[in-house]
Amino acid sequence: MKKLLLSSVLFSTLFLFLVLFQNSGCKKTNETPPTPVCDVKGFYSGTSTSDKGVTSPLTYSLRDNNFAVGGVTVGGQAVTFGGYRNTCDSVIMSVNYNAGSNYYLLEGKLTNNKATISGTFKNLTTPSDFGTFTISK
Repeated sequence: MKKLLLSSVLFSTLFLFLVLFQNSGCKKTNETPPTPVCDVKGFYSGTSTSDKGVTSPLTYSLRDNNFAVGGVTVGGQAVTFGGYRNTCDSVIMSVNYNAGSNYYLLEGKLTNNKATISGTFKNLTTPSDFGTFTISK
């Protein structure tokens, strides 16, 4: 009977110690500060210039849910579609070009009170195709 009582006391003490230790320990939080979000939705148009010096018209409609649709003219037929993400100083678009199923990465900085996106483009399917672009609202 003594052994049973001693075992119960030891078990109870150990249990209380574990409960108190868990509740009084450091609390880790996984909170990350919110990423600033700037609204860049809208129509942008301008030009792209390949590394070979060929200039082409370029338009993008940045839409809800980070959806990007590109074309040659505003309101014209879409030739690219994909997604975009942005911070308050840059926009990155990953799009599929319908003709030839090429994937492009466009990385640009926001300037002119967030009305202009200027940067570089890379064809991820054909790496020899790259250049610069500037589009404005």
